[in-house]
Parts: sequence; structure tokens; C-alpha cells
Amino acid sequence: MLKQIPYWRRALLGGVVLLKLSFILRWLSIDLGLPKAGMHSAHVAADTTVLAMTPPAIMIEQTIRYGQTLTTLLEQSAVKPNDATRATSALQKIFDPRRLQAGHSIRVAVDSAGALHQLLYRPSPEIAVTVERTANGDLTSRCDTLAMKSEIFLLSGEVESTLYDAVIESDETPELLLAFTDILQWDIDFFIDTQRGDRFRILFEKLFVQKPEGGSAFVRYGRILAASYDPGLTSSLSKNSIAAFYFTPENSRGVYFDRDGKSFQKTFLKSPLNYRRISSHFSSGRFHPILKKLRAHTGVDFAAATGTPVVASASGTIKEIGWKGGYGNCVMIEHKNHFATLYGHLSRFADLKIGETVEQGQIVGYVGSTGLTTGPHLHYTMFLNGNPIDPLRIQPASGDPIPAERLAHFFQQRDALMLQMGALPDSVYGPPLWASRHLR
Repeated sequence: MLKQIPYWRRALLGGVVLLKLSFILRWLSIDLGLPKAGMHSAHVAADTTVLAMTPPAIMIEQTIRYGQTLTTLLEQSAVKPNDATRATSALQKIFDPRRLQAGHSIRVAVDSAGALHQLLYRPSPEIAVTVERTANGDLTSRCDTLAMKSEIFLLSGEVESTLYDAVIESDETPELLLAFTDILQWDIDFFIDTQRGDRFRILFEKLFVQKPEGGSAFVRYGRILAASYDPGLTSSLSKNSIAAFYFTPENSRGVYFDRDGKSFQKTFLKSPLNYRRISSHFSSGRFHPILKKLRAHTGVDFAAATGTPVVASASGTIKEIGWKGGYGNCVMIEHKNHFATLYGHLSRFADLKIGETVEQGQIVGYVGSTGLTTGPHLHYTMFLNGNPIDPLRIQPASGDPIPAERLAHFFQQRDALMLQMGALPDSVYGPPLWASRHLR
């Protein structure tokens, strides 16, 4: 076929093909970074050559599955083995990679050559651990605590079944409930004193951090600034209701005080554990279910599941710890002003020894059924001058009040908090029931 085409046409066709081929080769040389004719590659210092020639990195985010290791995650992100090993070593200096939690995410920046540029992991919302490549190619790690923003909220509600249900149905968590009951626990036993129709208010802080993708994420609750509990259907935060206000006396830590500036913390807790019910009260003559005879019951029995933590109802010193006849595993604590408390039938003890000091609320043991007992419960006895007394009838003394020179400042802050709660003494309950309001 070519023989039938004149020579000059064949020459012209060949020139066109060569011209197109030259354009294609020039285009390829530019795209691939090949040296052009008449140009020579210059020598670049070693610490910048790698960075200059490294292709752009891409960000890969993975959700950690149960049992996955950091090495596995980096391999799945196309990180070359050498960098995966170096990244793990760098991270170990500030964070144990074995503590990666399933469900969390890890972000990895890697280039097409498999070089790791950055690894980011948040073990908690406010903590960020990072591994980054430096200018000389090293991988270094750092831990950053992210700035948190505090916002104030008001929660008010009415108890219809339990206080727990009331808080959960308002879209808050049990952590807020625990903080609330910790403040009022000296005046209210939330396991037996709460009734349907009781009302509560909580003025509290929520802490947020900025999310990498924008927006904010809830981290945890901050301080409860004020709390109130109204037994029964009352129309206002009256003198009969229980109210606590956060205040920081001069050169002291913040604590809670009542309307008059008296400390909310008492010498003894209402109860030393979270229990289901009182199975036996203090009595001078009770029919013992095992001994089958009348016998004085010098304490209170709190029915609770085996393993329920038992705490010291007041600060003191361990006097006895070990087996004590019908009480089984038992702890006895001496307190100030000739008081003592006994905790019996424990399944096991906390790590304590005789003579050791314990703080109010510190765990001393766990509910069990050791000794003479028909089921798991705590036997709790209180003594005054060596004689047993009914712990449910005592009126514990309060802690130190606010100094007189600081009272005016406290009253000013108290009134401001009550105004935020919408609950000045002669005002009606403003917020709707089950309402959680964000106060700006």
C-alpha cells in the first residue's frame, strides 16, 4: 500500500508523526519531572532533598476496632514498615499504644511513597497526642491539652418515679446526678428520703473543646454552682427547701454553703453506701433469723448487692480490720469527739491497715455475707463513748462557716446564683419541668 503513495507524501507524513511524537515526549518529560535538554540537576542538601521530592500527603482516618494494634492500623494506612516502627517508638515516649481504645479514631497523613507525615490520636476529647515528621526526616511526638470552654446550664425537674429517672429523662448523664447527690448527701438520704412530687434544680457547668472537623464536643461536667431540693410540691425555693451554693473562702478551696453561709459538709454521711433498702433497723430487741432468739440489734442493716463499695462515713483512723465473730469481715474506725463506726459482713477489704488514716467517703470494703447473715448486706453501727447509737437519728455537726468578713461577698454571690436559677425566695418555679436550659 505504501508503494502506491508518492515519496514526497511519505516524507511529509513521517515529519508530522515525528513532530507529534516530540510534543508527546516533551509533555511526558515535564509531567514526570525528567530533565530537559540543556538542563542539569543541581545538588541539594540532604536534609531538604527528601522533603522537596516527597509527593503531597493524604489524610486517612480509621476507626479503631477491638484488638487492633497501632502497627496494624499504620499498615492499613499504607505506611511503610520502617516508618511504622519509628512512629510507634516515638509515640511510646508520651503514650502507651496498647491503650488505643476501640471506637476511637486515628488520623494518619501519608504520601504515595509510604512516608508518614503525621499521626493524630485523641485518647480523650481534651487530650491530643501527635507524631510528626521534622525537616530532617525524624519522627517526634508531643501531647497537647486542648483549651476547654465552659458554658452554664440550668436543669430543673420533678421526681415522678426516682431522682435517677428524672435526671436521665432530661438528657443528662448519671455523672451529673452523682455530683448533685454528693453535695446534698449530708442532709438527704436519696435512697429513702426522695418522694414523688419532690423538685430539684441544678445550675452547672459543661466543658467543651473544639473538634478537628469544626464545631465543639462535650468533654465533661464542670462545677455545680448551685443546687436545690424541694421536698413536696412547693411553689418556690422556700426556707424549707435545701439549697447549696458554691463559694471559695479566701485562701481556701471552693466548697458548698447553705443560704446563711454555714458549711454544707457534715461530720458524718447519711449512709456509707448505695443500698437497695434497709433490711433491719436499730433495735433493743430483734428476733435474730439465724440464732432464732430475741437479741439487741445495735445498728442498721443496708441490703445491697455483693461487691457494692462501702465508704467511711467520716474521717478517722482504722482501729480494727479483720474477722470479728458474727460480723464476719469487719472494719472499725475511730473518729473525733469519741465517735466510732463499724462496718460488718464485708466480702473483702480495701487496701488498709490498723492505724491508717481514712478520709470521709474513702472506700474501706465491699458488701458481702460473711459471718452470721442470711444474705448480702452491710451491718453499720455507730458508737459514742463506746455505746451504740442509732445512726439514722443523729444530727451531724457542720463544718466551718464562712468567716464574718467574707459573708457580704457570699450573700452577693448567693443572690446572683439564685437569680440564674430563677428561684429567688419569693419567686415561683419558672422553667418548665424536665427543662435543661443553656444560660449564656
